[in-house]
Amino acid sequence: MKGQMMSDAQNVNTGTAAKSEQTVKLRPTLYIGVGGTGMEVMMRVRRRILNASWGSDNVRLESLSQFPIAQFIHFDLDQGSVIDNGRAQKEDLQYNLVKFNDDEKIVESFDIEKYSRDESSLNRYPHIESWFPLPPKKVRELKIDPKDGAGQIRAISRLYFFDKFSKTKEKIRSKLTTLKTGLSQDDILKKLNLELDTSKFRIVVIGSVAGGTGSGSFIDMGWLSKLVANTTVDSSTVELMMFLPTGYAHANKDRTEANGYAALMEIESIMTGSSHYLEKWESGARPQLPLKPYDEIHLIDSGNLANQFTANMNDVYSMVADTLFEDFRSADFANKKRSIAVNQRQHKILPFSPPVQRNRFGDMKLNYSCAYSAFGQATLDTLGRARYDEYAYSLASDMLKAFFGVASANPSANRASQKQCDNFMSEYMYSGLVPFNNLPEFSTTTLKNPEIRELNSEFMDLTIVETLLRSGQAGVEIDIVDETRQRVSKRINEISNVDRDQWPVQVRLGMENLLEQVIRNPNTKGDTAEDQVVRRRKVIFESLKKDIENRLYLYIDNQELGGFEYVISLVEQIKGRIENANTGICVQLKNSANRFTAIKDAVQTYEYEKQLKDLEETKGKGFLGLGASSREEHARSILDHLRNDISNVLAFHLQAKAAVEAIELMKDISNWLGNSLGVDESGKTIWNGILGDLLNGQEAVIDMMKRLDHDREVIHQQIRTKHATLQIIETDEVKDRDIDSRQLCEWASEAFEDFGGSRELFRVLIDPEQQSPLLLKIIRMAERRLVAFEQNNAQETDALYDALDNMSVVERQNVFTEWLQRAMPWVDARMGGDFTPPPDRFKCFIGVNGADQFSKKFKHELTSCIPSGLGLNAQALSIVETGEAGRAVCYVELSGIPLTMLRGIETWRATYYKESNSQDDDTNPKIPLHTHQDTTIFKHPCAPTPDELNNLADDFKCYLKAVMLGVLKRCDKPDLIPVGQYEFLVARGDYRRLGSERGFRLNGLPLQYRDKIYEQVKESFNRLNDYNLIILTALTDYYEKEVYTPVLVQSETGAQVERVSFACAIVKELKKELLELVERKGIDQADIERAFILFESPEMLEKVAQVVKNSDEDAYQEEVREAHKGRRLKWVLNMSPTVLQQHEQLLHPQPVTPAAQPFAGGATPPPLAGVMPPPIMQQPQYQYHIALNGQNFGPYPLAMVLDMLRSQQINASTQVWREGLPNWITVSQCPELAILPPPIMPSIPPVLQ
Repeated sequence: MKGQMMSDAQNVNTGTAAKSEQTVKLRPTLYIGVGGTGMEVMMRVRRRILNASWGSDNVRLESLSQFPIAQFIHFDLDQGSVIDNGRAQKEDLQYNLVKFNDDEKIVESFDIEKYSRDESSLNRYPHIESWFPLPPKKVRELKIDPKDGAGQIRAISRLYFFDKFSKTKEKIRSKLTTLKTGLSQDDILKKLNLELDTSKFRIVVIGSVAGGTGSGSFIDMGWLSKLVANTTVDSSTVELMMFLPTGYAHANKDRTEANGYAALMEIESIMTGSSHYLEKWESGARPQLPLKPYDEIHLIDSGNLANQFTANMNDVYSMVADTLFEDFRSADFANKKRSIAVNQRQHKILPFSPPVQRNRFGDMKLNYSCAYSAFGQATLDTLGRARYDEYAYSLASDMLKAFFGVASANPSANRASQKQCDNFMSEYMYSGLVPFNNLPEFSTTTLKNPEIRELNSEFMDLTIVETLLRSGQAGVEIDIVDETRQRVSKRINEISNVDRDQWPVQVRLGMENLLEQVIRNPNTKGDTAEDQVVRRRKVIFESLKKDIENRLYLYIDNQELGGFEYVISLVEQIKGRIENANTGICVQLKNSANRFTAIKDAVQTYEYEKQLKDLEETKGKGFLGLGASSREEHARSILDHLRNDISNVLAFHLQAKAAVEAIELMKDISNWLGNSLGVDESGKTIWNGILGDLLNGQEAVIDMMKRLDHDREVIHQQIRTKHATLQIIETDEVKDRDIDSRQLCEWASEAFEDFGGSRELFRVLIDPEQQSPLLLKIIRMAERRLVAFEQNNAQETDALYDALDNMSVVERQNVFTEWLQRAMPWVDARMGGDFTPPPDRFKCFIGVNGADQFSKKFKHELTSCIPSGLGLNAQALSIVETGEAGRAVCYVELSGIPLTMLRGIETWRATYYKESNSQDDDTNPKIPLHTHQDTTIFKHPCAPTPDELNNLADDFKCYLKAVMLGVLKRCDKPDLIPVGQYEFLVARGDYRRLGSERGFRLNGLPLQYRDKIYEQVKESFNRLNDYNLIILTALTDYYEKEVYTPVLVQSETGAQVERVSFACAIVKELKKELLELVERKGIDQADIERAFILFESPEMLEKVAQVVKNSDEDAYQEEVREAHKGRRLKWVLNMSPTVLQQHEQLLHPQPVTPAAQPFAGGATPPPLAGVMPPPIMQQPQYQYHIALNGQNFGPYPLAMVLDMLRSQQINASTQVWREGLPNWITVSQCPELAILPPPIMPSIPPVLQ
């Protein structure tokens, strides 16, 4: 809406001349806005910097370059995001001052096709292929146009970040270097009464999790900012202003909520250090990144803790901008906030663990990061500065009226004559006529044709044609036609040196090659002569525009010629001279082009082809019976004729091309001068272009005055309009002053001095980009004059104190209550119950002019107005000095907020599931929500409800049993994402991949197969006998102790204690259930203990189970203790009937008896030399004892021991003893056991993969 350019005026209240003198210590700050939200906030910060009065002299900045301690980068894929919401560029006086220049933005498209052109496109970018969730085919199907933004597809935004990585990295480095340079700009800082705190630089990333560009790039931007800062400045902090989805429901609510939840999953996982989110941004070595991308993360929503809400996100943008800007305004206020940031970090270290059902989960902890904070800021304002801004607009309008009322006397009209028009065009537009007589030499036979004779006569051509055929490089002018003739001559010379019989062929090939060098066609690869002509036309057009425009404005100043009316009539005649359908320049040029083409065709048809035919006849025995020498001479003569003919063909083709381009040039000039668009309601012709600018300029002065009057009225209304974080206190209006019109004119002349007077101003008026600075010049002049008035009539009292003193206690309390409610942190979170932050997590500061006085008068009343039920108390409130009269600012911060306490997070999660599970078809293609193809690396930031947790626990317990019993098998297909997937036999021969353990942890078992998995687990379980059940229980014990070993954490006393994770708790529960079942079955407890001991031996484990390869990475690494080598691998029971039948033998070996005396009969003598030993059956039938894990088993007959060897229950290193041996020996040392018969084929199935 027109006039909204001052919508923030009431929020930029920077005090008056009475502002106390103080030097503000500032931290050099780089703001990085990712996406539209970041842009909105940064634009408001920039406005506040420009609109503020700095120092005791109330300096107003002319540009942001005068404020070197703040730098900005706007990173976006949406090229339409160029200015804060609701502001039209043409109506915004400050647009040119606050807009981001090219050095401040990375807002452009990118070549998405190079990543999606074919199915192998991503293979060339492995550092992108490793995470990008959209296959090339899907990208093509979505028909994404990057210039329109990321389309709420977060992965496209991250792809854009990777594509612009090098540029972004250098942009951050450049801006930080600029901030370092600003440390030495003492003159500017002194003028503004500012002092830099050089101990640490500050980087603030601003974005929303709900959209596309910001939501998809904010994580990488934080890490990159840290990486660059570590090598560019001595010390820095990187903060994130993270806007939550609630305020963006208007922009596809389901998508914004789902995007927001996916982004929160990612940042939650990263801030807990558990995500392998980023490997590298480019090919090469992986960068050494810090563990976390941000030092501080501030949550921002459209509602706050005191149940204050706004439907207009502009209110929230303004609140955040006010908060950021306030750090530049007050030393005490900024330093206080900075000091608490250090103290409040203690609340962000330990995780938040919501209560769980102890009767089921025991000491299990669900941990959620408390790395987040939230803030709010509200202003109590008398709007003194805004009221002066309102009057400044009125005064500026009066200055315009006075200035242009004197300077715009209308001169007498004087139309340009036809002769003056022709002279102008001849001198400045190359339209003079010159004779063309550089004609080709036709043969006598050809000239007999009357049409050829007519073509071959002199005619008049325009200068512009020859001008277009002259190209210049590095100051050297080149004749394109001469250059072409030289190419022809060079080629003919080369042909003359080859075998004469090859000349005809070579000439034709040479002609084709030369044509390719001259004529542009679709297959042409290199630069052509035609291209040179086209470029020349474009260069001349740009040059003519400047020359003609400069000349026209000189004519406006030349009152002798008639000024403005003369120029308008001159432009009209120029257009007529170009466009006249009968005698216009374009008609003349068309005739020239046709004639040049006809000459070219005649040369090619009558001369070139004839000479080429003659050249053919010189081959072999010769031409007309000539001798060898004569043939050679005649052929060379023909070749020289061909040299001229080819040159003429190409030269006249270029002449024709230049004439055609000259037509385009003249049309371009005519269009640039302007075209009639019809008539307005009054019957006046409407023009565009230069002519339209000149005509519209007359209306510009009146429109500017109307605009200023309108803006004044807008400010008048807006300073009386409350906003979500603005509390207005009414005071007296600013009185108008009676100023002489001559004085107003002098002030305007001074303001416009840089523009060069009224004639230059007239030109500025028609350019919207220059009109606003002109208006700002006169507004700034009005402000400076008002400051002088203000200093002469300075008030001794502060308007805020006066207004508060004039209220009753009840009225003041109402004002204070509403003010503090609006200042509560702008995050909609559930306070109380599971999450009741202690008071020291809150900090509250009130910044005001005269802090001591304000504290004495009002602090007691303020503390009684603090919102209840949040945890904030009077001890957290402090009052600090700002030196800003007429206003007070309240800032409240809460530190250590877990995301699971956000009030809308359950809804966002539900929408996330809905969008994730949407059908993928042609009409509704499924679009990934995450910025990584492996979504299992992320965790839910939302704690499950008791029912949800129970369901997840049941599914995870079923998953564990399914793995142990072989119902779920590890998929051995390489390069799967996510890794570690399990497959399920749906039907005979039909295995389906279901996902990984982390996926089951996140979302439970897939609903489609859940019941069937439960059923097969039950069937497998029911097939177990008591001994199998004991072995399964022992395997569960192994899972508890080795696979999901609880991580050790240090308590407050320094002792190490176990932190039981979800997986470990479920294993414990499963083990408990199995033990209870064993007890109900009456199974001997000794068998259980014996099985537990057996499983401590890897050899025994291998007898009953098979390893699940690579399963040691299934668990979240931060939840489990570092394992011994290979001990975290899962094992699955060998469900072979043969192996299951051996469980009883393993658990109940024959008891060990005391060793008998050695065999009395002595050893069997060795066989005689050369005689084969007798078979084993003729040897003594020994009984063997076996030692395993410190226990003795046996005796066993030889046949059984051999079976044990074959089935690998024992091996060559196992200790044995039999009669006749003085001591225990290994199997390999026992003669009758060392030579093992060939093993029989095992019936045990292969190891599970």
